[in-house]
Amino acid sequence: METGTADIFDVLYMRMIRFSLNTIAQWPYTFGPKTLRTRIQALYHYVMITVSTYLEISCVFYVRKNTDKEFIVLGHDYFTILMGVVIIQRMTLSFQKRYCVLVKNFVTKFHLMNHQHKSEFTAMELRRITKFCNIAAVIIHSQIFFSMMFFNMVPLWKNIHAGMFSDHRPENGTFVHSGNYLSFVDQYSDTRGYFLVFFLNFYPSYNAAVTFLCMDLLIFIMVFHIAGHLNILVHDLRNFPRPNEMEQCLETGSKKYNEEVFVLLKDLIDRDQAIKKFMIEISETFGISLCIYLAFHQVTGCVLLLECSQMTPEALGNYGFLTLMMFQQLIQTSVIFEFISSKSDTLADEVYSLPWELMDVRNRKAVLLFLRNVQPPRALKAGGVVSVGVLTMSTIIKTSCSYFLMLKTLTVEE
Repeated sequence: METGTADIFDVLYMRMIRFSLNTIAQWPYTFGPKTLRTRIQALYHYVMITVSTYLEISCVFYVRKNTDKEFIVLGHDYFTILMGVVIIQRMTLSFQKRYCVLVKNFVTKFHLMNHQHKSEFTAMELRRITKFCNIAAVIIHSQIFFSMMFFNMVPLWKNIHAGMFSDHRPENGTFVHSGNYLSFVDQYSDTRGYFLVFFLNFYPSYNAAVTFLCMDLLIFIMVFHIAGHLNILVHDLRNFPRPNEMEQCLETGSKKYNEEVFVLLKDLIDRDQAIKKFMIEISETFGISLCIYLAFHQVTGCVLLLECSQMTPEALGNYGFLTLMMFQQLIQTSVIFEFISSKSDTLADEVYSLPWELMDVRNRKAVLLFLRNVQPPRALKAGGVVSVGVLTMSTIIKTSCSYFLMLKTLTVEE
């Protein structure tokens, strides 16, 4: 492992995300030679996908077996199935060469720590982005812990409150679980079967939370570094050297000035192309994942709103916090992605503000080429089609509310 790469892995947020993704065998094995440890983790990854697929199929069969129940009763199971689709798809990313290459390129080439020696402003921007990434890592890992505990402890509290562990158990009472599956034990009436399934549920809950949130964190970290590179590019454009008073008397400046400008323009264009290329790589790697992610929020949004619409203490306790957390996750992702689009939109004005009128023909052509390259809007896209941002977020929330009202009307009519 190279020294620079080792330094990057010593940063707090890189240690946290690498450790978390390693626990679910989703950190790419492209750093260093293959060892016994990496082979065991690869085997563990296959085990995880097998277990997750089995639980997903088991949950689907449970819903199929209980189709006689009302839609609103099975809402939790529908949510679990839809989340399982997102999780299984994300688990397949580490099998894709494109994902492994993207993470390796980010660590070895695009990470700001690889560029901190270029200028004082770059080093300052690295410190600022590192602070943002550390805060994001702490918040996301806090969400992982609290979501896992909430998902498993709320059903336990409901069982205790219902008297399922007392000597006088309610007649026809059944245990409530965080996830309903067709299993080989009696998990709904037998206490030992319940606790067996209860403790086993922590394993898929942890895998789901880390897969769902840490993959988002990895994308957020990459987005923050894109923003850092854009800030550095904008700073260099605003501080682009201009000819002195003697050279300004000439129509196109001095020959020495134009030679220096040509080198600077080439460097700026190359850096802009590197940023653009990295954004395209992210869209191509996570495009399907983002598309499924947005579709998941589209469907689960209306399902969770329908569950909360009962306005009973039980419904609000079960789904109120979960609904707020899912909408918060959608808003958080969209706002962070929108930041890249808004930052990219300022590039055209900064390029046009260059002193092109004092350059020779060759440099003017370079500025024109640069201007044409930065004018098209840039955004990370889901499926290569839909730009992820605030507009997409508002459309999803509006559509989810419309579907919720339609489902609510149908439920009332029935």
